[in-house]
Amino acid sequence: MNRELQAFVKDALDEGHNRDTIRGKLLEAGWTDSEVTDSLHSFAPVDFSIAVPRPRPYLYAREAFLYMVSFIALYVSAISFAILVFGLVDYSFPDALDTVGRYPSSEQATALASVIVAFPLFLFLTRWLARQAKMSPERRQSPVRRWLTYITLVVAAGVILGDLIAILANLLGGDPTLRFLLKAGATLLVTGCIFGYYIWDMRQAEVVAPTPQSAWALRLLAPAVVIAVTGCIAYALFLVGSPWQQREIRLDEDRVAHLSNVADNVNLYWELNGELPAKLNQLAGPPYDLDRIRDRATGAPYEYRAIGGMDYELCAVFSTSTDDLPYANERSFSERVWDHDEGRTCFQLRAQAPADRE
Repeated sequence: MNRELQAFVKDALDEGHNRDTIRGKLLEAGWTDSEVTDSLHSFAPVDFSIAVPRPRPYLYAREAFLYMVSFIALYVSAISFAILVFGLVDYSFPDALDTVGRYPSSEQATALASVIVAFPLFLFLTRWLARQAKMSPERRQSPVRRWLTYITLVVAAGVILGDLIAILANLLGGDPTLRFLLKAGATLLVTGCIFGYYIWDMRQAEVVAPTPQSAWALRLLAPAVVIAVTGCIAYALFLVGSPWQQREIRLDEDRVAHLSNVADNVNLYWELNGELPAKLNQLAGPPYDLDRIRDRATGAPYEYRAIGGMDYELCAVFSTSTDDLPYANERSFSERVWDHDEGRTCFQLRAQAPADRE
């Protein structure tokens, strides 16, 4: 607030001039309406011989903490939501050039968890702080709040620039146009909402009483953002499945890894002895590196049977089917060797020397 203007308003009020008269003269002199309004609002409209100043805004330590937490929650929510949307776009519109198309990746699972935790926290704190500011309008002038808001706008601008550069680089590298448009649109939507809300909020802080007409866009924006975020979370959770389903998938991947380890050791046994082992126990100890011959979850041993010659069979009991995995069609040929159904599945394999495997 301009000190010269504030001093003039104080002197004019001390001399008994009407507020409307002071406003008119200042506007004629070229001061903006918001500057004049803020200066007049600095003095309480009470009946006294001199101008009575309003209490200056100050920030409680608790409010400073809540403002900082709310902005941290905003950053986490925005970045994680963008990662989540990018993953959903890649999954929904797969590209043949993708080397890793599995959903969810560890990064996307972390982003999903971050949005579920941080976004409700951001909404709660923002609503609580808005109510406090409504009850005590002077708190809207808090310097900490202003600094955090402008820092957020700068960070959002940087995110917009960086994301658009990254997306354009992917486009120039052969990323499909539809995926490019969806990712660019998601980036602009997220950062645009942040920009729009905080610019609107800062403008409202500059006036004494925000007009109801200026808030209609916010009333539409807030539910739209909540619906969009909730919809993406619901779709992602649908693709991911329940935690129990994810556990069963991980256990089955563990079983496949163990069976692959058994097959590698059978190959080594054949190379050294020219025949298949009669039992898996023969692979215990050097030079073999047998990781495990029992199911980690059930404790039951994996089934092994030498069929004859170089052929043998490995069996295990699985909890899921590879056909039901979200990335079922995006696995390599070596991974498809271990395709399995739910329940007991046997794999017909043949021992191979290193030269044959190459």
